[in-house]
Amino acid sequence: MTSFSIEDTSLHLHALKLLEDSDRLLAYLQAGPEGEGVYRYDQITTEWLEQVLSNGVADARVTDWSRTGGHDGMTERHFLNITWNEAGQRHKLPTSVFIKATPDNAHLREMLSMLHMAELECNVYNICSEDLAEHIPRCYYAKSYPGGRFIILMENLEHRNIQVHWMGDNCSIETARKVAIALGHIHATYWNSERFMSDMVWVRPRTRRFGENWMRETFDRSQKAFLASELGETCPAYVRDLITEWNKHSPLCHAYFDTKPATLVHGDSHLGNILEYPDGRAGYYDWQCLYRGYGLRDLAYFMMSALTVDDVKLHDRKLFNIYTNTLKEHGIELHEEEAWADYNLLRMDRFDSAMVSTTQGAGYGHARHAFERQVKTLSYIVEKEDVASILRNVVETGHVLRGDTKAVVFGQNGC
Repeated sequence: MTSFSIEDTSLHLHALKLLEDSDRLLAYLQAGPEGEGVYRYDQITTEWLEQVLSNGVADARVTDWSRTGGHDGMTERHFLNITWNEAGQRHKLPTSVFIKATPDNAHLREMLSMLHMAELECNVYNICSEDLAEHIPRCYYAKSYPGGRFIILMENLEHRNIQVHWMGDNCSIETARKVAIALGHIHATYWNSERFMSDMVWVRPRTRRFGENWMRETFDRSQKAFLASELGETCPAYVRDLITEWNKHSPLCHAYFDTKPATLVHGDSHLGNILEYPDGRAGYYDWQCLYRGYGLRDLAYFMMSALTVDDVKLHDRKLFNIYTNTLKEHGIELHEEEAWADYNLLRMDRFDSAMVSTTQGAGYGHARHAFERQVKTLSYIVEKEDVASILRNVVETGHVLRGDTKAVVFGQNGC
């Protein structure tokens, strides 16, 4: 008799595919199911603001509120000024808030819905805010609904002189150093945490995250479009061949990385999502793409989004060492040669995202020159570090280092 396990990969992928079909349908509905709460800016009322911001102060009342600015990107974004009565002022309730809310663009809602992005970010603020208080914004309210619908109210970071970066910024090496340290602290907090089996079970492994099948199809389309584009045609032959091989074998590589020590991975840790605090700390916002995985992925993803070719020539290994030394301070040690090879291969994840943004990026609000910078940096470093050979090692031996005896059989028992 043939026996089956609920952990069988094929069963799991089938369930994810069915869920994706439902998530896509919900995203394209003009409105959410009747009876849902507030998830768009135009649904906000004075009474609702009092309810979600009064923090239990029974006699606090909002006497006035107005929009003072905002912009659209992957989501709607608004700034509000709020005036309270004497009770609200006495308890120092928020007078300026930043709101992220459901976009009108159905295509953007599709991505939010398929990847459960709003649900993930709301969970970070509702469940992990105490652990991550030094590295994320203060959040007053976060709620998600099916179909990529959500609303989050958080502090106006300008009131604490916190610098919010944009993808088009020039990143200093000092800023990169701060980010490497911050990622080390964040990852150490959840390194192989037992909470992934309890209150953080919603942080799923990369190969089992919601929408992974859909994302894989998106990467495949973008890779082909990028190689046919003007920017893609400027890449050296080595890089173009590597992109094709990576696209073919990246699911195997992601399964390999799922066998590594797991932590909370931000998942979209590029330059445009970082914060710099006046006291020298760095942090992150936009926690919509998180998953359970290998922390080095966040580091590689950030560095490849932020550094120029000249930067990596002078500082690449130094910044890598700052991150690994921060882990050591928390009692976590990595095999240096293996970790460096892993880090080099993980650079390709940033290439995937850059290709999506350059070919399908309408509505993301990013800068063209920033992606041109990334393509130049990635093209230089992957050839310098011979990432094609590292990829070949994983495909042929199950490990990044040739001759390693710890080869892994993928595709079984959920790997």
